[in-house]
Amino acid sequence: MSPGKLAAPHSELAGIRNCTNCHTLKEAGAVDEKCLTCHAPLRNRLERGTGFHATVSERNCASCHREHLGVDYDLIQLDRTGFDHTETGFGLAGGHAQADCRDCHKADLIEAADVRAFKGEHGSLDRTLLGLATACSTCHTNDDPHADQLTGRACDECHAERDWNAADRFDHDRTRYRLTGSHRQTDCAGCHEKTRTRRGASTVNFTRLSFDGCDDCHEDTHNRRLGDNCTSCHSTADWHRVARATVEDRFDHGSTDFPLFGQHAVAECDACHGASPTRTEHLRIAYRTETRRFTYPQPVAQDCNSCHVDSHANVFADAPGGTVCDNCHTEEAWLPVEYDIGRHNRETTFALEGAHIATPCTDCHATPDRGQQADQFRIAADNCLACHADDDPHATQFAGAPCEDCHQVSSFRIASFDHANTRYPLDGEHQEAACNSCHLQEPSSTGQLVRRYKPLDRECRACHREADNG
Repeated sequence: MSPGKLAAPHSELAGIRNCTNCHTLKEAGAVDEKCLTCHAPLRNRLERGTGFHATVSERNCASCHREHLGVDYDLIQLDRTGFDHTETGFGLAGGHAQADCRDCHKADLIEAADVRAFKGEHGSLDRTLLGLATACSTCHTNDDPHADQLTGRACDECHAERDWNAADRFDHDRTRYRLTGSHRQTDCAGCHEKTRTRRGASTVNFTRLSFDGCDDCHEDTHNRRLGDNCTSCHSTADWHRVARATVEDRFDHGSTDFPLFGQHAVAECDACHGASPTRTEHLRIAYRTETRRFTYPQPVAQDCNSCHVDSHANVFADAPGGTVCDNCHTEEAWLPVEYDIGRHNRETTFALEGAHIATPCTDCHATPDRGQQADQFRIAADNCLACHADDDPHATQFAGAPCEDCHQVSSFRIASFDHANTRYPLDGEHQEAACNSCHLQEPSSTGQLVRRYKPLDRECRACHREADNG
């Protein structure tokens, strides 16, 4: 009576003539020795005491691998959820513990020659769980991210099973280049740039890098104007920070794009490169954004006004050269200015002549409300009263009449006056009379003594009372 069909892997043993290949007559069940006669790779491992089957005691093959249950029956009834892989001699940890069995147990990863021969002969390479090696390269040859750069080195020297993308076990201090300062925080790819493997995959280049000098990796932002020894100023703790005491004693500012002269040359470094930008009544320094964390942040220095407040309130915006300070000032000293009478006559609408030439600038260009030296240069009008309204000696007697009708800028004395142009032409003895004999002084409404020029009474008795009484 047939016990049932054999499973597909043993189908070649089907038929009554083949029963003794697995069974002994008149004895129940399969004989372990007969199983191992065919399954030589498994017998070899049991003899060596290696692999999972070597850990199974007091069991026969048929207790786990039952037969005669049909062609489609799976002879390997393995509880994969509760299986302890450490019993195979290769415990699973990290990423391996999350892998599916067939992620590793597949035909193209089998290395054992006896397994490949036996299972290949029976067409079951894709069903066996035997034959894998434990070396990383056994499974990961095709996805080696180092593209043979580290041939001969064990993967677990640098990597743990927790995360193959992290080199947790790698210690750069054991290499020829010990990392210090910010180098310890740098991502590997920051120095070891990515390249392509022969298979086209992206990999980090771990070939030996040249490190004879800092500029092997770092661009010299000073264009070698400060020599080629970066460590004379910088340390790996932070390339943006330098030792002030070391730098300030020997730093040549002339090697920068802003050589220092005059008052700039004697200014303290912090005046322009302080921890925070200087903000005063006269200075408004701003730092370039990308340099703010530097020991010496770089000011925005397009022109004088980048740092210096325009104390002239932009009155020179339309002047030749614009508001740039060095149109008039020098770095040696802000005063005196390089602005003379010739420039005043060429560049303004008020040419200086006569007594004006000898007049100090501050007599006309002053800002008494701020109580400081002249810095207000826009005068509303260029007539005499624009400046002389407060010292008008005539107390508005000639309001509306231009001063130059009588006076000249060479001297405020009256050089000549034609009385015939007035309402009282002079004749006879009047022509010889002194002006002051008719135009007497009298107090004005403010109490100031003012010489009266008009209005005057034109009647004779207004001046000749004594002659009239005689």
